[in-house]
Amino acid sequence: MLTTQQVVDQVRSDAARIERFVQRRETFLDALDWTMLTCDQVHDAAMLDFMLDFMLEDDLAEALQRVSMAESLAAMGMPLVPTFIRYNPFPRPWHAEWLALVN
Repeated sequence: MLTTQQVVDQVRSDAARIERFVQRRETFLDALDWTMLTCDQVHDAAMLDFMLDFMLEDDLAEALQRVSMAESLAAMGMPLVPTFIRYNPFPRPWHAEWLALVN
């Protein structure tokens, strides 16, 4: 059984993971040599990037909201259940299950 502080730390870690992903993605896109890609590849990448912008924005907002909720509940002395309070965005384009939704 996890302590309340461990659950709060996990929730903070979830939000930090999304923030790191956003930063790595931006760095990758900035370093990408778009001239080396075909027109179809550029189009597909741009469409996926556009969709991911909205998803990641929502994911980060949701994760930060859960951090706030976990901290508030912990301050009130309420027990926290990791399964219900942690944020796990699913499925996303980088998950294998996404392919089943697309097809």
